[in-house]
Amino acid sequence: MRRCSVLVVALAVLSCARGSYGLAEEEVGPDSVRGHPTAEQTGWPAGIVELLRHESRVYLRDVNGDENFYFRASPDEINELIRLFSEARMRDHELWIKEGEKHVGTFNGDEISYNVNLHIIGGFVLSHLRSKESPDTYDPTLTVYVDPGGDEALWKQITLPDNIILNNEVASCPLQGKGIKPERKVWYARVLFNDSTPAADFEHGLSTRIMLWEKDIAGGVKLGSVSREGYFHAAFSDKEIANLEAGRSWLTLTVGNWLTEAKRRDPKLRVERLAPDKQTVQPVRIRKPKFYYGRILFEDGSPPILDPLPWPGAEVRVDFPYAGDSAIDSEGFFKVYFTREQYKKVKAEKVRKNIYVPSYEEKNTSTALFAFPPSKLSQEKKKAGVVRIPRPTPKPNGSETTG
Repeated sequence: MRRCSVLVVALAVLSCARGSYGLAEEEVGPDSVRGHPTAEQTGWPAGIVELLRHESRVYLRDVNGDENFYFRASPDEINELIRLFSEARMRDHELWIKEGEKHVGTFNGDEISYNVNLHIIGGFVLSHLRSKESPDTYDPTLTVYVDPGGDEALWKQITLPDNIILNNEVASCPLQGKGIKPERKVWYARVLFNDSTPAADFEHGLSTRIMLWEKDIAGGVKLGSVSREGYFHAAFSDKEIANLEAGRSWLTLTVGNWLTEAKRRDPKLRVERLAPDKQTVQPVRIRKPKFYYGRILFEDGSPPILDPLPWPGAEVRVDFPYAGDSAIDSEGFFKVYFTREQYKKVKAEKVRKNIYVPSYEEKNTSTALFAFPPSKLSQEKKKAGVVRIPRPTPKPNGSETTG
């Protein structure tokens, strides 16, 4: 019988380097080298950031939100990584054990060896996968790479929490997990605002997220968001549906921007409104929140429409914390969404330049040249405050002037 052990490589001192290549970003080294901890991201499962801050991390790569974190860990550290993974708030905690030593190349051609990989699917990749209406949950997965010719005594050092779903591809490894991945099927819902429009306005930073909550467990699990057409889908097992029916778990609708905190007491999406057939769903209606309005004009009173365009698609835009950037309509109006708490915080901050004006000198470049104070925003469009800005015009030699 072959023996196996985790590949343990002595940690080297790595310098921290962040770089990007195309649509990808990378970072070399653990948080201790950078001097500040990894920041928790909105789309990550609650608690997963503790794993990403582990000292054994040697590299990360992010491609459009599809993220891979690489670790070079000792047996004790692997135990820690598995424990932290099991504590993250998600539905499936899948651990894979595979053979072979692994290496990953950095953008500049350096090669980094690792023996543990955490894969988090997010961003555009997650949106694309969810659009396929698959029964997968797309939860993060943890993979440990082993040497099948090592010491089998190692496996006595590895402890698997009860919720770990083990996928073991190494025949000589005796580890067995207690967790079982449920068989799920897709269920649908449709969520509309009370004016019968879909409960999503991505152009103005408004979305409706569906969260799964369970009794006696802190934090919820994000299942997805309502589409532009108002539809939502997620996969549930028979047991999960039974738990929803019995009230042991429940679904909520969180309306707001991407930084709006989901709460257990948010409006519920009742299990009776879920249907296994998209064509038979009965719409759920929720109250449409109020936007904040503002208006930007050129100094002559005309809307900020550029003529001639400095480059295709160029337009004046305004950006606010929490709400993000917003397009300006043909009359100079824009609208953004804040929760009441977010608006109070934004008003209390120092006013900053947040009106972005496209450049006539450099293609696809806009610069924040002027400020729209949050205090000028109003939830009544007719009372929206106005900020006037100079009209940018190209100079004869092709350079730019404002007013």
